[in-house]
Amino acid sequence: MRIIITGAGGYIGQGLGQALLAGRFDGVSVTQLVLNDVKPLSSTTIDSRVRYVPGSLGDADTLNALFAEPVDWVFHLAGITSRQAEEDLALGLQVNLLATVALLERLRTQAVPPRLVFTSSIGVFGAPLPSVIDDSTPVQPALSYGTQKRMAELLIADYARRGHVDGRAVRLPGVIARPPQPQKAMSAFSSDILQELAAGRPYTCPVSPEASNWLISLPCCLEQLIHAARSPAPSWPASRVVTLPAQRVTTGVLVSSLEAHLARPLAHLVTWAPQPAIEAQFGNWPPLRTEAADHIGFCHDGTPERLVARALAAPLATVTSSQEQPLSTQDFSTDQGDKNA
Repeated sequence: MRIIITGAGGYIGQGLGQALLAGRFDGVSVTQLVLNDVKPLSSTTIDSRVRYVPGSLGDADTLNALFAEPVDWVFHLAGITSRQAEEDLALGLQVNLLATVALLERLRTQAVPPRLVFTSSIGVFGAPLPSVIDDSTPVQPALSYGTQKRMAELLIADYARRGHVDGRAVRLPGVIARPPQPQKAMSAFSSDILQELAAGRPYTCPVSPEASNWLISLPCCLEQLIHAARSPAPSWPASRVVTLPAQRVTTGVLVSSLEAHLARPLAHLVTWAPQPAIEAQFGNWPPLRTEAADHIGFCHDGTPERLVARALAAPLATVTSSQEQPLSTQDFSTDQGDKNA
């Protein structure tokens, strides 16, 4: 099976690449894994099945290299964060939307339609939020990031309707615990509070202990992405998009679950300094019902304690080809759960 990952240098992209190569998913046999990115990729593991294709998806040469041979699966993870997309509209449109258009147009030329898994975001729901979110909740993005993700969802559904691609879009919740990032997502506090407290460092939290988030761990996220690719097409709704199941966890419960996991007090390290704008957009998530995703077989981590334990598991190693040195590849890292990306 020939698989392409865009945004392969991001948090989710690196984990997905390593998990695929390690054979962690039954029935998925990788013959070639093509990694596309725009930033330099560090590497610790050599694997002859890996091929690097650096460059922007908006560049014809990059697309020609990616699709020099037919592809079976494409995981389209590339994107920029909510903060970047809000600060630079032109960049957000180019990376989060127009690159997706270019990718879809190239996939349309393949004789056998490939399977495309796109990481959308719960950011499509915007704010203020209703009392409950389910499959019938209207999407009303309040930020450019969510708008760009929603536009990509609609395009993927249309290309799937026309038979050009077997497209599936999954709206990711917050995925934890991400390492610190230079271009921090607005919802990064859910990862930051775990990372800082686990290291014994004090943390000033921009939301209150009562702030609620939808969260899954990185291992759970990878399992859901593979399930999205393997699940039968008829089980998907006509919209070709589902909101993934996630635990609704308050920041206070996240801290207490971390204390239980590490068996030591940590709450004294937190200074609560809620910022109303951040809490309104990223810390006020209502109960979530995901009947369409449940029907397809998606799931979350199960309990807050298991969520924290899996989120803090050792990070996966990155990979490099045995035939070439790591390239200065380009990557606009995914921000999936950024309501966060």
